[in-house]
Amino acid sequence: MILEVSEALVDLIERSTPDLDGWVVQHSLSQAETAPVPENKAVLALLAVAEHPQLRNRPLVEGVGGLVRAPLALQLHYLVTYIGAHDEAQTRLGRIAQAFHTTPILRAPALAPGLAEQVGSLAIRLSAPTADERNQIWSALGRPGRLALFYEVDVAPVPPLEREGAGRVHEHRIDYVGRP
Repeated sequence: MILEVSEALVDLIERSTPDLDGWVVQHSLSQAETAPVPENKAVLALLAVAEHPQLRNRPLVEGVGGLVRAPLALQLHYLVTYIGAHDEAQTRLGRIAQAFHTTPILRAPALAPGLAEQVGSLAIRLSAPTADERNQIWSALGRPGRLALFYEVDVAPVPPLEREGAGRVHEHRIDYVGRP
């Protein structure tokens, strides 16, 4: 499902910029990656996956066989950069920012059918890591820093695997028997 979210983001950028056909790719940007980073392309790199902090510890929900854990809400962290001339990178990253600003929420009709069945929506937000955080990211990737955009994408909900639920309490009874 995470791969499908990344593909949906690439698809959104591509649909929003029809004059720039096929110019966005997914890549880890890690120096350890065996596939070379493509030249003159925008690169979407997934940096981290985390549980959405505001949607933790939700109550159990009704499942097929009783109560089950609530669907998991994820927060995906992305870096988007352009590999090419610096001036062109500014232009292309501006186009990506426009695409995500114009469509900050992707709902089921705009998602691939398989993904739309699993998630209700994707919410895309520009984030601003500090200079130290940006340096740490580029250092972890083993690459010199580049002009980049950073985004958080909220994915909700990710349903749990079907399992038998915990059941429900139908009656709670306490009998008191006094002494004779």
